[in-house]
Amino acid sequence: MANCSACCPDQTVIGDIVTDNFCGNFAISCNEENTDINRIWSIEDDFFDAGAQTAATVSVYYDVGCDNLITMTATKRDGSTVDMLVPRQNTRSITILDIVAVDIFCTSEGPDTTLCRGKYCIDLHYDVLEPPGI
Repeated sequence: MANCSACCPDQTVIGDIVTDNFCGNFAISCNEENTDINRIWSIEDDFFDAGAQTAATVSVYYDVGCDNLITMTATKRDGSTVDMLVPRQNTRSITILDIVAVDIFCTSEGPDTTLCRGKYCIDLHYDVLEPPGI
């Protein structure tokens, strides 16, 4: 097996690099615009106010739904967003710095009332800072 040192954050920073994994299923109504329904994961914007940088790899599998594509929108700590299109019956992944939320949008031409279904996994890496003097 290959050494992972090239794919992991630099271990020379003060503190420890921690990884949390969040995985689940989604079933979102077509043309839904309510962020509370479309949001599949989030953390508070101020969760990492100590200055630690975060990185996350988001993987989304789109199984079935009302269109050939769904859109995954990741929101970063500064409020900017990154979009990724996921074709039906496919998985797409992207790595994003300082992520705070992930939404799935399923759109269709016309009044479609079906659901878009799939799976997601978020591997969140962050530095746990130690207070000075420890």
